[in-house]
Amino acid sequence: MNKILILCFLNISLFTGNFLVDHKNTLIDNDSKNANEKKLNQRLFVIERNMNKNTVCYDANIQNNGTLNLDNPIDAYWMDYATDGKRSELSYIQRRMAYGFSFEKTSLGNIYLTLKAFDKRKILVLIDSKGNSHAVIKINGADAYLSKIYVTAKPKMYTTVEFIELYGNETKTGKAVYEKIVNL
Repeated sequence: MNKILILCFLNISLFTGNFLVDHKNTLIDNDSKNANEKKLNQRLFVIERNMNKNTVCYDANIQNNGTLNLDNPIDAYWMDYATDGKRSELSYIQRRMAYGFSFEKTSLGNIYLTLKAFDKRKILVLIDSKGNSHAVIKINGADAYLSKIYVTAKPKMYTTVEFIELYGNETKTGKAVYEKIVNL
C-alpha cells in the first residue's frame, strides 16, 4: 500500500522538474553559517517523467577539498523546464515520499543512497580519483554510472506507474546500459 502511495505522489507531484544529464560543476551559495563560502555541486542523475519536461535533479554536494559532504551529501531539486526553466525546491511531501532519499555513510567517505520511491536498489555515491562524482547502481546486471531514471505513468491522472527505465554507462567499459523495470 505504501509503495502505491509513494508512486502516486511520484507522478502527482506538482508539475515541476531537467532534460539532460551531465557532470557539469555548479557553484551555488552554501546554506552554512559562512555565507561567503561556496560549494561545488556535481550532477549525479535525474528523474524524468512522461507527464512533462520538468525534472528532478540529484547533485552531489562537494566540499572545497573535493570530498563528498557527508553531513549533507545530496542536493535534490526541480528544474522547471515546462514553465520557466528555473530551479525550485521539492515540497515537503515530495521529499518525504516520492523524490526523497535516505543515505548511509561508508568507511571510505562515500554514501549508499536509497530513493524513497525506488528502494529496491541502493546507489553508491562516490568521488573518483579525478574528482568526478558518480552514482553507481546495477543496471541490467552490470555495475553502471546512473544518469537517468525515466518514469512512465498512465496518462489519466499520472497516478499509476507503468514502468521505470534506468539509463547509464558500465563502470568498466563505458558502454551504454539500459533496463526497463515493470514490476515495481
